[in-house]
Amino acid sequence: MSNKTILVLGAGPGIGRSVASLFAAKRHHNVVLIARRAEQLEVEKKALEETAGSQVKIKTYALDLTKTGDLTKALDDADAMFGKPEVIFFNAARVLPSAFFTHPVEDIEYDLKINVSALYVLSQRYIPHLVELAKLDASSKPALIVTSSALPHHPIPQLFALSLAKAAQRNLVQSLSLEYTPQGVHIGVINVAGPVSAEDALRNPSNIAEKTWEWFEAAREKPSFEVVI
Repeated sequence: MSNKTILVLGAGPGIGRSVASLFAAKRHHNVVLIARRAEQLEVEKKALEETAGSQVKIKTYALDLTKTGDLTKALDDADAMFGKPEVIFFNAARVLPSAFFTHPVEDIEYDLKINVSALYVLSQRYIPHLVELAKLDASSKPALIVTSSALPHHPIPQLFALSLAKAAQRNLVQSLSLEYTPQGVHIGVINVAGPVSAEDALRNPSNIAEKTWEWFEAAREKPSFEVVI
């Protein structure tokens, strides 16, 4: 049985569930799910158990990613239980309309904390571990995977707050990739360029998960920074 761990931040129906289920079924039998609402996490845990099988061990943490102390405490607990993760899948964001000059600056700052500050905290904690893993274990596939969208390149005025947060996030991920992908850590973004829907031929959660897995599997032979769906 595999003892490899995937950490999923922003667990929920859709992309988070599909990616967690696929990676758990194929490689990662330890799964850590983080999201804001405890009741939703229970739904996600049951869904993962049904799709990935009884061999998968799951730990959930309900918390706000902008509360660094709460996040650190949860990660300490998860690391003690499973060991540090091989893969970090960062899917956290909130999608809210934002109108120029009436949107509170506090909401802009909050979105930046979710998309950038929390991701930086995770990178501080885990990228040194992922670099070491790449050096010591030839069979490992250490990765930091971040979901994104077309917003960094094509901002939407009615979503300007999320657009700028996603642009800043992409910049951070790209900087990390430039530094650490050459050291064996696969770092990049899965760009979903439009609404996610089960009915969409391309932008459905199952296809997004498959494309994410393909990108992950190709890490050593054909590393790339992004997938566009």
